[in-house]
Amino acid sequence: MMRRLLVGFVIIAAVGMASGEELFVPMVAQRQGLDGAWWNTEVWISNPTVDTGSYAAVFLPAGQPNLEGLRADLPPEDLPPGATVYRNDLVPEGGIGVLRFITTPGVVVFSRVFNAAGRGSFGQGMPAMPKSAATRPGEIVQLVGLRRTPAFRTNISLFNPSTESGVVHVRLYLQRGEVAGEESYRLAPGGDLQLVDALHALGVPRGEHVRAEVTGTVPFFAFASVIDARSGAPTLVPAAH
Repeated sequence: MMRRLLVGFVIIAAVGMASGEELFVPMVAQRQGLDGAWWNTEVWISNPTVDTGSYAAVFLPAGQPNLEGLRADLPPEDLPPGATVYRNDLVPEGGIGVLRFITTPGVVVFSRVFNAAGRGSFGQGMPAMPKSAATRPGEIVQLVGLRRTPAFRTNISLFNPSTESGVVHVRLYLQRGEVAGEESYRLAPGGDLQLVDALHALGVPRGEHVRAEVTGTVPFFAFASVIDARSGAPTLVPAAH
């Protein structure tokens, strides 16, 4: 397998030309976190079809524009019928961000993000999602059941899969519906923002049953991770429409 380091992102690929489905896995990491966490990412790419398929992957780092990575024409890696490939090297050490996949139709991708320094948990599983699954501009999604207590903290991930820049707005509500904090964030094309300990960052030093309302001027993916401080285990909170 050939690996090439390009400006702002890493392509993991083989010789050839990819085509087909465009899929994204937000919230991937291979780096140190809070409270001694060390976040790792594993990925399974499976071809349940009867034909030879292919995949290619590009890592889009958080905190920067990734227009080049979104437009990259990725050479593919062959995937035999019925085969599953396991990868734990798609996120570079120290990296946090999003994985973009180009696959042939029928190929499925599933990821696991876990705390290698935690105590015996599978971690956070997430399938790769098509660009069409992104929340549309002007629509509102909810992240429900967020917490910040001595036992739990919450991270929020915001990703713009489009080639246009825009703004995503996050507003927090307490259990009785009071607004507890809000902020707007500008996302560059392909931009990913990781809000670490998000409730505290948005003005909630302690809270349970918190809801985040998220909307944007561009398509976006929004997710939260509620992290158990005792085990170091993250739990995925997908956006509810």
